[in-house]
Formats: sequence, C-alpha cells, structure tokens
Amino acid sequence: MDNHKLKIVAFGEILWDVIEDDFHLGGAPLNFAAHAVQCGAESSIISCVGDDEWGRKAIRLIGEKKVSIDQIQISKEKKTGLVNVFLNQGQPEYDIIKDVAYDFISIENVDAKLLGIASAFYIGTLAQRNEQSRSTLKFILENFKFKTVFYDVNLRKDSYDKEVIENSLQSTTILKVNEVEVEVLALLLYKNHMNFEIFAQMIQSIYPQIEVIIMTAGSEGCYVFNRVQVIHVPSQQVRVADAIGAGDAFSAAFLTTYLRTKDVNESAKIANEVGGFVASSSGAIPEYSEELLDVLRQC
Repeated sequence: MDNHKLKIVAFGEILWDVIEDDFHLGGAPLNFAAHAVQCGAESSIISCVGDDEWGRKAIRLIGEKKVSIDQIQISKEKKTGLVNVFLNQGQPEYDIIKDVAYDFISIENVDAKLLGIASAFYIGTLAQRNEQSRSTLKFILENFKFKTVFYDVNLRKDSYDKEVIENSLQSTTILKVNEVEVEVLALLLYKNHMNFEIFAQMIQSIYPQIEVIIMTAGSEGCYVFNRVQVIHVPSQQVRVADAIGAGDAFSAAFLTTYLRTKDVNESAKIANEVGGFVASSSGAIPEYSEELLDVLRQC
C-alpha cells in the first residue's frame, strides 16, 4: 500500500455531535477523511469552523487524526457547527443547528494546487444547504475536472432540495446511497417508487458519467450497480454498538480500494468489513485493529 499515491480531498461540514451532553467531533466529510487516512490515503478537508473553543478543539483533534488542516477556514462571525443526536435503537436521529461556520465556506482560501493533484474529491449534501458553501462547491466542481467525484448523499431533514441533488449528480462518478435514500430520491427526482436496480438504471441513463452506484443495506451488506448489473455483496454479522460513522467508513474503504483496484466486488467486500468494524465499535472514528489494517494493506 503506497500512501503517496492517493490524495483525497473532502468538502463539507465539520461539527460536534452532542449525544447525552457528551461532545463528539463529527460531520460525514470529516469522518470520511479520517477513515481514508486509516485506509492508507492522504486526506484533507475543505471546511470552516468558528473562532471559538469548539473550533480550536476540532482543528487540534483533526490534526491528531492525520487529516490535513490546511484547508479549514476560521470564521469570526459564525460558530462551529453543532448537532444534537438522539439514538433510537442504535440508529442516530439528528437536530442540526443552522447558520453555522460550515455554511460559509469561502472560495477565496481554497488551495488550487491541492485540488489539481487530488486523486478523488468527496462531496455530501448537508454543506450545500446555504448559498455561500453551495456556490463555493459549484465553483470547485466547474473549474477542477476531477477524475473521480464520490458523492455520499447523506440526506438530513430540511437540509436539501431537488436542485442541490441534481447539481451534485452532474459531477458525480461514484454515487452512494442507503435504502431509505433510494426511496426518497426516487420520489423527489422522478415522482415514482423504484427498487434499487430501476433507480440505478434511471440515474445512470441521465448521468452517464456515473460509473458506480452503491446502496448500503445494513446487515445485508451492500448492492453495487456497475453500469451493467446489480451485484449483492453480503457482509458478516456484527453486534452494533452505534452506527455513527459506519457509513462514512464504508465510503472511505470503498473509494480507496476502488481507486487502487477498479474492482467493485473487492471494494465492496473491504468496505463492508470496515463499516462493520466501525458499527461494532463506539464512536465515529475508532482506531482500526491490526487485523483490519492487515486486510487493508493487502489491497
């Protein structure tokens, strides 16, 4: 495994998940970037935190996770993002605070050189809820022709609309959704109920540059559409501690493996294993076991 080959840039929210008065550093793009490091890549995140205690602490902890902090902006006007998280049978539900620092990511401080050498660019949906961050992302996607754009939809209540989704899909080459998101997006985009195969075929027919569409399915593993057919890749059963970060770990493992191998089966298998490990551990970004790191080193 060569750490210098893969340079992955994530765009989006850095925030603190507040779970029963405990503060946990999070945000899907940050979780993804931290997992990408453990999967053997170099990663950085383009985001914004407040000039406050939680922003400073976030930057320190992100550095400790070996994610580059060079592209994290600091806002004097807006506070660091917070999300109140409630666990319902191990599954997270979110109350997301609006008008926070990651809603105001500026294009002025983005490093063009970094984007020019990126192996892949990661995007989500939440950080596009505000005009400034949305326009910054749009500028990046229009001006830097990334070979790989990984879009992990990660729908959050009251934080997306049809235009945001369609604009994101126009630049996507690898799309990741879960079972619920397939249903939501099929109705939002096409006003119809669809199973995953029909949904994937519809998406790919409209956005032909999308080469892989992944649907995670919890204990059933995942389903992957590779332009031709849907492949089911089962996962081993694990005892879930909490599901926070498991999807982000899956994304990081799939993308890093796929960039190295171009093998969707192998990428999905590794991603299931990494996602399962995180689901069975406490916290969004647990340290990987030596056994899991050995698996990753072999791909």
